[in-house]
Amino acid sequence: MLDALAFSLLLALAFRLEKRLPLWVLGVWLNLLYFVYQNELGSGWLPYLRGLGAGLFLAAGYGRPDLAWALTPWPLLLYLRLDVREFLLYLPTLGEGMLGGSLLYLAGFRKR
Repeated sequence: MLDALAFSLLLALAFRLEKRLPLWVLGVWLNLLYFVYQNELGSGWLPYLRGLGAGLFLAAGYGRPDLAWALTPWPLLLYLRLDVREFLLYLPTLGEGMLGGSLLYLAGFRKR
């Protein structure tokens, strides 16, 4: 429940600051904030990657490639000291999030 609240607050912050900052800058900072929250207070890396995957797919679906690049899991890679072999274990979770994002996209959370 707390994870959904934090995600909703970050999403509201993103919509509030959308007119003041470029979208890719906003995506980089919110990605970092969401990672720090999930790593320190939240449920861990798996919900972070699921949420990130959903956001990545929705950003690509909206036609925002700059935001899609900002939502790559770069904070986790830096935290793992760029150890790609260890990161590969978490890629299926990112795929689950992208599948969830595709379902949200198809359910109507897109521009018409």
